[in-house]
Amino acid sequence: MTVPALRPFRAEIPQPALDDLQNRLRGALWPDDLPAEYGVTNERVRELAEYWLEKFDWRAFEARLNAYPQFLTEIDGETIHFLHVRSSRADATPLVLTHGWPGSIVEYLDVIGPLTEPESAAEPAFHLVIPSLPGFGFSGPTKSAGWGTHRTAAAWTELMSRLGYESYGAAGNDAGSMISPEIGRLAPEKVVGVHVTQLFAFPSGDPAEMADLSEADQAALAHLQWFYENMFSFNTLHSQQPHTLAFALADSPLGLLAWNAQLFGEHLDADFVLANVALYWLTRTGGSSIRFYYEDAHTTAHPEGPTTVPTGLAMFAGDFQSIRRFAERDHANIVSWNSYDAGSGSGGARDAAGHYAAHEAPEVLVGDIRRFFASLDRGTSWPVLASAHEALRSAIAGVRDWSAPTPCAEWNVTQVLQHAAGDQLGYAAFITGSGGPGFDPFSPSGELPGPAAAFLEPALTAAAAAFATVSRDTSEVPTPLPQGALPAPVAVGAAALDAAVHAWDIATATGQASPLTPELAEQLLPVAKQLAEPLRGFAYAAALAGTPDDDAVATLLRYLGRDPLWTA
Repeated sequence: MTVPALRPFRAEIPQPALDDLQNRLRGALWPDDLPAEYGVTNERVRELAEYWLEKFDWRAFEARLNAYPQFLTEIDGETIHFLHVRSSRADATPLVLTHGWPGSIVEYLDVIGPLTEPESAAEPAFHLVIPSLPGFGFSGPTKSAGWGTHRTAAAWTELMSRLGYESYGAAGNDAGSMISPEIGRLAPEKVVGVHVTQLFAFPSGDPAEMADLSEADQAALAHLQWFYENMFSFNTLHSQQPHTLAFALADSPLGLLAWNAQLFGEHLDADFVLANVALYWLTRTGGSSIRFYYEDAHTTAHPEGPTTVPTGLAMFAGDFQSIRRFAERDHANIVSWNSYDAGSGSGGARDAAGHYAAHEAPEVLVGDIRRFFASLDRGTSWPVLASAHEALRSAIAGVRDWSAPTPCAEWNVTQVLQHAAGDQLGYAAFITGSGGPGFDPFSPSGELPGPAAAFLEPALTAAAAAFATVSRDTSEVPTPLPQGALPAPVAVGAAALDAAVHAWDIATATGQASPLTPELAEQLLPVAKQLAEPLRGFAYAAALAGTPDDDAVATLLRYLGRDPLWTA
């Protein structure tokens, strides 16, 4: 059988189509205004429509898109459009990135450069394949039925093989967070790992599943219930009568704008929102795109058993909050689970801040993707370092007062964060021979250039990637410590000790539960006893006397000169 060709593609919308869009927007008929509880407001849609008419530049967006290699091919009877951006690095990992609705390939434009051409050789690089879902954007309206999660995943495995990739990763958001795990299920021998921003796993109905849920998990369920009761109408209509709605979406750009804008938070910039909406309008895929929900709701093919490919989650505050107990029922090999607050939105329930993380917090998402795949296919995995880094992320996610005093000398919370990030960059620089902090971590300014997570992530990513290149039997790993080079387990433990203790500093200073667990403390205490003495009076105070009630965390802290009962 002849394999369909890959045809080069450029986005070139005819000018008459753009003129028609302008005329339709100018002549739009408006409904009476109603409060926000009735749905998207006139004020919101009018603001976007006026921007669309007066300021949004489709030709500029077209040029941005055409700066990347694009192709069309036919798979399973349908046209598939995709970007294919290869890294200059010979060691790059192929990665297919999948969007959802009402997003598009626009979601991923901000991460193409950082993922394909990282600044540091210590950071992993990727060859990117970014397809438009069947029935979306330049893939054009679908001509056949059945294009839901499973059929799309099968098409993506064919696409990657057609491109010559027999080993690759899969990452996604929204519908892409459902499709990507299915790619791993269909081709576990090829997919090295799956990275998503949501793991859509829900209660099965077994009462035992609901026992002893944490407060965070209960809050996640409560938010999900709110979403179901207040925002779920789009899903119901898409799943039951997509074609009834398609008439309005095909005939009115204002109607398409209002319908799709319900899931674009008000904190998002208008250019991003309108690039997505205009792409649907100009390719006439407003109606075909929503059939994805109908196909999934009416499929008779349901996978059996959990996925087994290594899976990583990076979820963002304001978005759907995955619950690990349910996720582990459906995915048997979750190896990375991180939560971030990128501070990108107003925080309102309807705003869904963080849902478009690749656009809202590209540095954070890129860092998590790099770290996840580095731990899988670039070398050694160091669980103790991963746990310590996760503790530090957890600590900063809960900070509300960045000027609070801490147990760490005369520094406030911001300064401790700067110092902790600088230390991780220091370890990475000594191992790789390049990079390092662009500031003095021992004289932190107390001022961050942006959100805390965006400041911290590059440091953690660099350290994780650097240590991933170190084998367990390496006898001399360069470190910034006075001891110099150390055996690999000790060097890794030193970096982990630094991150974990500063995580405790930050959490304690801001009234949070300690992210330094007894299990992690037990692993770090032997490392502390090998390293602490030359650092007394510099990094650590004199050891404090213990008490009979001390657990592993208290024992470690006292040994390092910190009072486990410290209060501001």
